[in-house]
This record gives sequence, C-alpha cells and structure tokens, in this order.
Amino acid sequence: MEQERAVFDPLQRKNRNIIVCEKIREKILSGFWKPGEQIYTEAELMKAFNVGRSTIREALNLLKAGNFVYTVPGLGTFVSENLNPQTPMPHLDLSNMKDLLQLLDFRRGLEPFCAFLASERITDGEIELLSELAETQEKSTAEESDAFEMADIRFHSAIADMTRNMLYIHTFDMILDIFKKQQSISGSYEWRRKRALKYHRQLIQAFGDRDSERVSLVMQEHIEDTRGYVLSMLEKQS
Repeated sequence: MEQERAVFDPLQRKNRNIIVCEKIREKILSGFWKPGEQIYTEAELMKAFNVGRSTIREALNLLKAGNFVYTVPGLGTFVSENLNPQTPMPHLDLSNMKDLLQLLDFRRGLEPFCAFLASERITDGEIELLSELAETQEKSTAEESDAFEMADIRFHSAIADMTRNMLYIHTFDMILDIFKKQQSISGSYEWRRKRALKYHRQLIQAFGDRDSERVSLVMQEHIEDTRGYVLSMLEKQS
C-alpha cells in the first residue's frame, strides 16, 4: 500500500520561510508526523513547497528553536519526542491603541539587544541582505501595496535570525502575527514609511561599521519613534 503523502497549499510570495515553518508545524500538530518520526528530507520539502534550500533551512531552524524537530547528522530531521507546542500568544486587539503599546513596549526590551547581538555575529552577506530589503522598501515607499510592509517585517525578522540564538529567534517568531498587524497600522502613511526606512539605513551603516552600541541605540530610537507616534494617536482619541 502506497504511503500517504502530505498535501500543502500553494505559498504566497511573502515570508516564505515563516509560511513553510507554519505548514510543517501544522502537519506535526495534526499527527501526520508523530514524535520520533522522520519528516521529509530538505530535497523533498523543496519540491513540495517549490522553494529554495535556504528557505527550507530557515524554516527548519525556526522549528528547531520551537522544539518541534531535531536533526541527526547523516540521518535527517525528526519530530521531537518531548513535543511541547508553543504557548499561544495572548490576544491583543491592535485596533485598541493601549494593546498596541503593549506590543511596542515588548519590542523595546527585545529588539535593541537582538540588534546588539546580531552586530557581533553578522556576515557581509547578511548585511547585503538587509541592504536589499531596504532597497525594496525604498522602491515601494509610495505604493499602496504591501511590499514595503513585508520587507519591513523581513528586515526585523532577519536581525533576530542573525543573533544565532534560538530563544530570540523563537520569541520573534511568536510575535510575528501581531507584529504584522502593528506594521499595517503604524506604517499606513508614506511619511511613516520614509521614517522607518531612514532608521533601517542607519542600522545597515552601523552593522557595516560593526558598531554594536550604535546598532542597539538606533534600534531603540526606531521603536521609540513608532511608540511616540502611537502615543500621539492615543492622545487624539482621548
């Protein structure tokens, strides 16, 4: 009898590593792959999702950080025996400015140190990746599409990945959904998108200089700027 094959829905053209991670996680949580069972090889996953090897590896790294899978060199990737699905994020109503501030307060504590740590480990190729994302943002600053927003999210997510620390990577992955909602609100005007791009350019320069203190400070200023904007919106509502 032929073994059942997993069926995956077609991917959207954004955050492909995150989408792949979520789709594989869904299969694990549904019991398609059980604890201790080997999942598809990288080559099989590349074919199933029609994506490159780097996307699959990024997705698997996220799954490892969440303790969903582990890799045995020379054998493959397996579902964790002590599978412990991540605790769902608390519900935040981001149409409520006070809830939006909670997310930004969390990011104030998380991202400046992520940037500091990343600056000590970042490669020239990764700096080039950040530059490419900034170029995408610059080209889409005046557009009504979501291209700027998705490049913005990928920029911040990439910095978390560059910490090489699975706890920071996993934590950032946990807030991605509400982070996306925040970006759609705080970056809804062209002038706000231009300010975000300004900070991203400063971050890239500081990363290139390997200036850890400057990287952390710019990231803090970036988030404080967004928080100040949200506070001004809250004051208008009161």
